[in-house]
Amino acid sequence: MFAPLSGTNVLAVLLLCGTTFAARLPSSAFAVPPGDATYDYVVVGGGTAGLAVAARLASSGASVGVVEAGGAYELDNGNQSIVPGYAFSQPALAPVEVFPPRPLVDWSLVSQPQTGAAGRKVHYAAGKTLGGTSALNTLAYNRGTKGSYQKWATLVGSSAYTWDNFLKYFVKSSELTPPDFAKRNTPNATFTYDTSVWCTGKNCGPLQVSYSNWVDPSHTWFAAGLKAIGLNTSTIGHNSGILQGGAYTTETIDPSDPWFGTATRSSSESSYLRWAIANTQLMVHYRTIATKILFTSGKATGVSVATEGYSYTLTAKKEVILSAGTFHSPQLLMVSGIGPSAKLSSLGIPVISNLVGVGQNLQDQIFFSVQNGMSTPSSPSILSDPAQEPAALQQYLTKAAGPYSSAGGYIAFEKLPASSRTAFSARTNSLLNALPADVPEIEYLAGSFAGTGAGVVTIGDLSASILNPFSRGNVTISSADATVPPLVDMGWLTDPADAEVAVAALKRLRQAWAAPAMAAVKVGPEVKPGGAVQTDAQILQWIRENAIQIWHACGTNAMGSSAAAGAVVGPTAKVFGVAGLRVVDASVLPFALPGHPQATIYALAEKIADDILAGR
Repeated sequence: MFAPLSGTNVLAVLLLCGTTFAARLPSSAFAVPPGDATYDYVVVGGGTAGLAVAARLASSGASVGVVEAGGAYELDNGNQSIVPGYAFSQPALAPVEVFPPRPLVDWSLVSQPQTGAAGRKVHYAAGKTLGGTSALNTLAYNRGTKGSYQKWATLVGSSAYTWDNFLKYFVKSSELTPPDFAKRNTPNATFTYDTSVWCTGKNCGPLQVSYSNWVDPSHTWFAAGLKAIGLNTSTIGHNSGILQGGAYTTETIDPSDPWFGTATRSSSESSYLRWAIANTQLMVHYRTIATKILFTSGKATGVSVATEGYSYTLTAKKEVILSAGTFHSPQLLMVSGIGPSAKLSSLGIPVISNLVGVGQNLQDQIFFSVQNGMSTPSSPSILSDPAQEPAALQQYLTKAAGPYSSAGGYIAFEKLPASSRTAFSARTNSLLNALPADVPEIEYLAGSFAGTGAGVVTIGDLSASILNPFSRGNVTISSADATVPPLVDMGWLTDPADAEVAVAALKRLRQAWAAPAMAAVKVGPEVKPGGAVQTDAQILQWIRENAIQIWHACGTNAMGSSAAAGAVVGPTAKVFGVAGLRVVDASVLPFALPGHPQATIYALAEKIADDILAGR
């Protein structure tokens, strides 16, 4: 756990404070509940995609109302969300069944027992705040592969999702700040990247993306260890449609935030919403829960909402856009009469559209790690040391640099080598061979914790994530009441192919740790899983007992060409069987894309906003 900011906390600022806005009083962007209201568009969910869609629609001159169950994370989660250095240690991301509650920013969802993961229940963090999960995630930003977007385009029958056509939305959504190698101050961690796939300078998108102003020393050794087993450093980075080898990550960090004066998280709230408040008439209904989508003759006409127990109606003259996330979007569809008719009827919910795919197809990229003692310092070891933390704090506050300014570090992607595939069953090999040729199977992530013991400064944590899970879970409901939490079954490791890939990936982690390049800093025996875990059966059991989520759940309202094939929305995110309703969030991804999804979610929001404004 990182040390606190020694009482010198970065000031939590209300959205309505400051002098940035001139054309409109910022306070006028927040509705005073309760009270019926009418808009052209009602967006349910002020998260990653919701605020991006809302801002673009409002920029056209349309009236837009946003419904968000939470408030402002700057106040409700403070430095845990704002300061990048806390990204991996914040309590909201605790994956265990009994976790430190953060009810102001997290929905506190707990899964059903995972039959493929030792019967464990896990807490699955989901943002309940303006900014949604972009206010809680670990800030990594990368794009999928060209082949993965071509697969998406083919599945849904729309060339708009091919890399060449989708790239413009990545560019439109964001602005890249080039790396500051002087602040990074690590000669063996310099790199090159592809500048042609970024907007820099004027007229860029509101989301801020950058390379952090700090390099964790332990991560440079992991880069060497991964290179030793064949994962060379990429010369173009991980944002050009190619995921091959290692790279220092781009992150959603504003390296010089004008509000806070230092490097801070860039979320959909701090980017799109603040821009929209200054430039449009967008209205936010915060701390307000959507309880039901309303229909008239098969057309969505509004949303029933409640603020602190007071119920009222927001009417949509044109469309309702649902952006409540992978777990709550299918829940709200079902309680509103859209979903599997058998389930809805059993709960007394009148069926408006019988869509069997609602809540199905849940996919989640799990990960697990191999840990070992290291003699090198790391961000956590520095920030947990009373003798070093004050200097790190001053470095952050005065120079926007140092350990507090950084969330991530080094990640790498690969297709498992032939030597790792020899033990795979014919079925597993067939499933993997059916993936696009450029889609990696494993992502490796460098991490660290403060260490103790003789010569141990850091506990090095090298993790592997399964990028193409074949296991499927689901989201369903037990009540027609939207305030009753949905039932979530992640389905982890229920497909034997995932189990085989996981075992092979853990062996690759051990190979990297055993590389001669790591010998100079490795201290003592393996900490986890430990020397007693050796056979494939032992490795698999350990993974079942210890694997956790990387918070990439998707697919529960899958996009496709027809409802008959199990899809919920079409290529422009319109819900099948009704009018005036779209879903725009990670739930519509038809499959888990390789890497971290937030870049794709922002681009998807930009694309669907274009569709709406063009009448598609």
